[in-house]
Order: sequence, then C-alpha cells, then structure tokens
Amino acid sequence: MPFLHPALEQAAAALEPLRLAGARLGAPNPIAALRQIDCSPQAIRESARKLSSGRDVLVTARLQFEGGAHRAERRWGGEPAALFRSRADELDAHYRQAAEAAARTAAVGLDLADLLDRLAVQTAEQVTSIATSARPAAEAVLAGDRSTDVVHPVTSACHSIAKAVAAGVSTIVETIPALEPFSTPVIPD
Repeated sequence: MPFLHPALEQAAAALEPLRLAGARLGAPNPIAALRQIDCSPQAIRESARKLSSGRDVLVTARLQFEGGAHRAERRWGGEPAALFRSRADELDAHYRQAAEAAARTAAVGLDLADLLDRLAVQTAEQVTSIATSARPAAEAVLAGDRSTDVVHPVTSACHSIAKAVAAGVSTIVETIPALEPFSTPVIPD
C-alpha cells in the first residue's frame, strides 16, 4: 500500500533493503514503523479551505439575515417587534459564533497540516539517512553474511528508525490538547 505523504513514500523505498535484511534477523520492520507517521497534509489543507469557504457562507448569510431582520423590525412596533429583535439577536449570535468557530478551526487545520508536513519530511530525511548508513550491512545480510559487523548495524538501524518515528508520533500526540476546544459544538442543541 502506498504512503499518503510523498516524502514518506520515497523514504520507504530507501528503507526496503533494510526491511528485508531486518526481517531475516528478527529486527523491527522500519517501513511498518514509518506508516505510523503517514499523513496527508494536503487533504487537511483542503478541508481547512472548505471550512473557510463555509465560514464565508455563514458570514454572508448572517449579514443577509441581519438586513432582513432590520427591514422587518422597522415595519413592526411594540412588543412583537421587541420579541422578534430578541430572537433575531439570538440567531445572529449563533451565526457569529459558528463563523468564528469555522475560522478558528480552519486556522488550526492549516497549522496542523503544516506541522504534519514538517514532521513527515523531517522523519523521512532522518530515516533515509539511517538506512543509507546501514545499506552496506543490509546488503551483506541479504547476501548471507551473519557476522556481528553486519548484523549489529542492521538491527541498530531498524531500532533507530522505530525510535525516530516514535518521537514524531509523540510530537503529534502533544498537539491533541490544542484540538480539545474543537470537540464542543458551537451552537447548543
């Protein structure tokens, strides 16, 4: 299965000899480890853009509603107009809250996409460097050599890649509290 992030797809190709050699030695699968950080920042950016467009629709609808409410209110008087204004103000506040929440969520989405993109690129570079360093040893293992001089670099590289990916995953996990406010509906039921 291909990776979603192009940098990780390229890194996986560079890791293939190490994966094969590591499998013969019972080392962790570096490509499976890399899948833990796979992501599609572009899809997140597209969702954020759509959310931002939805925010624009909400703002337009709010302005149109407000204009209509003012026209209707001018034609009425007394208690019906005051009651209407009170309800219209409530609805206007809901429109405003929803538009503001959409704008904040879109901004967080763009920031999250940037973070994930950076992490994927950095991790891809790091694991590719590790795999490149271990490539001669991996090729020796694949050729049948089981000497300590080649086994140790292969297993060490597989473990180092797993640790590098785990560090990236922990960075992503650290962002979860920032997303917590977005789990509460803006407009109450």
